[in-house]
Amino acid sequence: MDLNTIDKTANLSKNNSMSLMIFKLVNEHDADFSRNAFYAMNIFKIKEVLNASEYPITMSSTSAAEFFKGVISVRGEYISVYDTAQWFGYEKQQATDRSVIIVCEVNHQTIGLLVAYIHGVAEKDWKEIQQTDKNARKIVSQTRIEDQLCLVMDVEQMIAEISGTDLEKEAQVASLGQTFEKIILFADDQASIRGYVKAVLENLGIEHKVYEDGAGIIDFLQVEENRDKVGLVITDLEMPNVSGHTVIRTIKEKMGLKIPVVVHSSMTVSDSKRQATDLGADAFIGKIDTKEIVAVIKKYFQH
Repeated sequence: MDLNTIDKTANLSKNNSMSLMIFKLVNEHDADFSRNAFYAMNIFKIKEVLNASEYPITMSSTSAAEFFKGVISVRGEYISVYDTAQWFGYEKQQATDRSVIIVCEVNHQTIGLLVAYIHGVAEKDWKEIQQTDKNARKIVSQTRIEDQLCLVMDVEQMIAEISGTDLEKEAQVASLGQTFEKIILFADDQASIRGYVKAVLENLGIEHKVYEDGAGIIDFLQVEENRDKVGLVITDLEMPNVSGHTVIRTIKEKMGLKIPVVVHSSMTVSDSKRQATDLGADAFIGKIDTKEIVAVIKKYFQH
């Protein structure tokens, strides 16, 4: 895998395209291979890709997750590794010569994902990314690679399972104790995150509108009389149909509005933050961080 290619394609996100790392969960000799689709994750969530054969996994009891494989040491840092295939319901996988460990950072947490092999890197316009069934778990969206189904995995869901995060508990926050004239617009393609942020805003006592992609935000602001009603926009970055990048550019450049825009994303690696800032975002926070949500609302909400 040419990591220089990853660096180059990652920059395309600001042009309303998505760079995906494409991989298989089982190898071609596995009985499940014929029915195993391509899987993918956003390049911006990836720190590096390691040859599994060069990094022996040491068994450890540091995780209660059934799909936990063990720990590897990378330049003195210990990283927990998880069996991606097993998480999706396939048999436990044993590392082969082609196996790799995808080291990713999501919501300030670093984990390793064991996969059978890397197929390559693909560049997709956001219009080529479709939402999955609302009841689908572990998958956030889908596309086509070489005319085959490719499922974009929900790494955030995996980490939530590993950490035992209780979103209902995380959303508990005291009301700000005042009445606000303006509202907050929020967009995220994950139903669980929409529910979490909606609960936070309700508990704070702030009126809001929640959308499953950026189109809802843009459509609302296209109506001129609505613009004075909005005191803050909070948006995810990676969303099918209309991405957060498009939301930022539309509000800041095309519409020329002074409404603050805060990015709420699990892609907490420095490149994601830098590109969001370059596009005009006023702030960047990781997902499921209630204290940070309250802090940016207090700082940026034009109520």
